Amino acid sequence: MTAAVDTDIETLGAQLTDLVRRMETRVPYAAVLVTDEASEMVRMASTEERVMQPTPSRGAVFTVHTGHFLVETATDDLSPESLEEAARATVEAAVAAGVDRTARPVDPGPETRARFETRQEIPWDSIPLSDRVAHTRTLRDSARGTDARVVNAFGMVSHTRSRELFVNRTRHLFQDLARTQAVLGVTTSDGAAQAALHDGRGRRGGWEATHLPDGLVDTLVADCLRITGAPRLEAGYYDCIFSPEFSGIFAHEAFGHGTEGDMFPKKRARGEEFLGQNVATPKVDMYDDPSLPGASASFYFDHEGQTATRTQIIDRGTLVRPLTDLHTAHALKLPRTANGRRESFARKAYTRMTNTFFGPGDDDFADMLADIRHGYYLERPSNGMEDPKSWGIQLEGYMASEIVDGKLTGRVFSPVIVTGYVPELLRSITMVGKGVDITGLGMCGKGYKEWVKVTDGGPHLRLKARLA
Repeated sequence: MTAAVDTDIETLGAQLTDLVRRMETRVPYAAVLVTDEASEMVRMASTEERVMQPTPSRGAVFTVHTGHFLVETATDDLSPESLEEAARATVEAAVAAGVDRTARPVDPGPETRARFETRQEIPWDSIPLSDRVAHTRTLRDSARGTDARVVNAFGMVSHTRSRELFVNRTRHLFQDLARTQAVLGVTTSDGAAQAALHDGRGRRGGWEATHLPDGLVDTLVADCLRITGAPRLEAGYYDCIFSPEFSGIFAHEAFGHGTEGDMFPKKRARGEEFLGQNVATPKVDMYDDPSLPGASASFYFDHEGQTATRTQIIDRGTLVRPLTDLHTAHALKLPRTANGRRESFARKAYTRMTNTFFGPGDDDFADMLADIRHGYYLERPSNGMEDPKSWGIQLEGYMASEIVDGKLTGRVFSPVIVTGYVPELLRSITMVGKGVDITGLGMCGKGYKEWVKVTDGGPHLRLKARLA
């Protein structure tokens, strides 16, 4: 991967500080975000080998608050003249729309000047491309050689480096984020049926993050063989145990867009009606935390200059706080959270999740199993959907392992679908496991399918759910 070679965005700080100062002689609040992002993906499949290095994305977005709403201008030209013109155009557009200096002001945050950088134990660019390709082939071949029933496999490693500079009247913040992930996918066949499954790890860091945990390959192939030709289960209402991965997709979908505050003014989130009310059993805590060490969706500040801190969404069963961006927090008089995120400098900021997860409890997995007469252990989630307005949810997964009289029988059903009303599902949780596992392969779309990196996770959860 080759980083952009144009102007180092860190050197723009002095000009941007001056531009913001001059902009605020005519508007109540001004800020600017500059980003420089480069990425690489190496994918080695049984029938295709590719190395993709998209053109780096570089640009700036100027933001003005008129007193009531935001006005923005983006540019991919970081020359001094272009930045000057973009700043001028933003102010002129805001003035034309109407500036109200008597309105409640936007809080620019405390005086802060800071530089943050992801530590790469082995910098990505220190590994020759030929070695990156060879490693990815080895990853692919590690699955192809495990069982004759593996008919296809792919290995993929990817890396993104995003350098971001935010400036307003009180803040001068720079972050250098490095995110790396490794993915292995397999297809198995028993002669009559096929199944496909993938797994991997994503986290902040460099080349060191491309090495998968011991045992992952064998477990992935074994699980793919288990679901090959597996029957569908009989639809019904069952005692269930969600794996940490399944708990994660539940957290993401149940309290994803439904507690993103920019949905509240549109009356598109029923979660607004439940703020301060019980939505789950007292065993349930839930968080969104962009400051989580090592997690691939973590950062040091969001795209509106808000310092990354943990937000507790559910506290002992009560919905206590939504996620917000700058405009939503100001308009609704809600606390700011570090969730103002953009797909790129050329896209608007929405309220977006980061690392969203259920908090730990004090229950053992064996105790969760013990008194289930007939139920299922759900693993390997694939995707999910939520309707924030009605708070309905649908989760899909690859594996439902049968539980009879407190024991796993060895029978597997695939695929499996969970449907229900979010508060009903949350209020059915009776046991919460001790450990939290965060997975990092996900992306989340919003608006015009604008994508940002997210992760999710949690402990094992025991609950009741409708399965099909």
